[in-house]
Amino acid sequence: MPQTGVDPLSNGTTCLRDAALMQRLGLNTIRIYNLSPTIDHDMCVSIFNDVGIYMFIDVNSPLPNESLNAGDPGSSYDATYLERIFGVVEAFKDYPNTLGFFAGNEDINDPTSASLDPSYLRAVTRDLKNYISNHSNRTIPVGYSAADVRPLLVDTSSYLQCALNGSTTDASRIDFFGLNSYSWCGAPPATSFDQAGYNILVADFANTTVPVFFSEYGCNIIEPRVWDDTAALFSSAMDGVFSGGLAYEYTEGSNNFGLVNISANGSAQLRIDYDNLQAQLNKLNISLLESSNATATAVTPVTCQSSLIGDSGISNDFTIPPVPPGGQDLIDNGVTNITNGQLVQVSQLSVPMAVFDSNGVQLQGLAINPLPNDQSNTPSGQNTTGTAPGESSTTGSAATPSATKGAGTRIVVEGWLWWGLLGLVIMWGL
Repeated sequence: MPQTGVDPLSNGTTCLRDAALMQRLGLNTIRIYNLSPTIDHDMCVSIFNDVGIYMFIDVNSPLPNESLNAGDPGSSYDATYLERIFGVVEAFKDYPNTLGFFAGNEDINDPTSASLDPSYLRAVTRDLKNYISNHSNRTIPVGYSAADVRPLLVDTSSYLQCALNGSTTDASRIDFFGLNSYSWCGAPPATSFDQAGYNILVADFANTTVPVFFSEYGCNIIEPRVWDDTAALFSSAMDGVFSGGLAYEYTEGSNNFGLVNISANGSAQLRIDYDNLQAQLNKLNISLLESSNATATAVTPVTCQSSLIGDSGISNDFTIPPVPPGGQDLIDNGVTNITNGQLVQVSQLSVPMAVFDSNGVQLQGLAINPLPNDQSNTPSGQNTTGTAPGESSTTGSAATPSATKGAGTRIVVEGWLWWGLLGLVIMWGL
């Protein structure tokens, strides 16, 4: 737990294990919740960087004063809160594989939050982007992750991505929009593209002016999950609008969403959900995805006006709260007592703890396989970086996964060219 000096990116040995399994799975992006800005993350982040995995960082946490109060956002939007979220920016801004920051997660989810929270989310986005502009040597996107409350979804997106006064430099405008979607449950005939409402989502976001992707997905009402939604998400029916998605979640807990069981001694066992997701990712035509048009790479934002918002209950008032007392000083001069993260040399490649496949057979030779600079991990079509006896591997027990040039077809951060996020969510209990 962050308050005890431990968070998901604080233990290099466990990150080595997790990065090897994620590289084997074919991921290029992870989303991490509940991080502490005062903990050393250098080794973990460097390991993920070495295997070509980017990071979305949530700046909030459920601890007191570390997130907006959705029912009364004005009471929590103060300098103490800003110091927390700016501290997270300081801790992660210098890592080259930090892809973006989430300013909020499912804050808008009912009539009360729909009326109260939108302007404060824009204020937080503005403050984060102005802080990044003042204290980072590169632009880092800031966005929002929405609950899949369909009556609120389109208006939430419209409110957050329009431009005040039509300005393309409006700092309160989000740079990307994530959707936590759990509407696709099982395989046909239990569900389908239309039954899951994916056809409606494609139509609803067809004119987006920022990248849109699934910031969480993976319904588990029917188990084990077969991940047909992954195939749909990267199909031609969706990839012209949606930029991929982040499967929920890595570690198994009481909610049965995990891909991997982690034991107290650090050993791990893959679940059948891991195998099924890997099989779906290995089917993807990466070359075709790389040639697809990326979402909203050169689209002029719509000017904010009340007529953009329908009758969902989302506020149509675009008056953004001013920076709270003490906040501007933090934006101008920075937060203190935070160590800026920096990449370090990763010398250990082999995973020291036992890891077993979903049948209980121990994987042999599990290790990370560092990729050349500026490359990102992609599905290889093989069970790489560690095999169980009898599994295929392109060059033995530590085969080389395929990779994609980061500045070309993978991601161009400042141009928002995101062809496909093959990602996973990492949670941490508090």
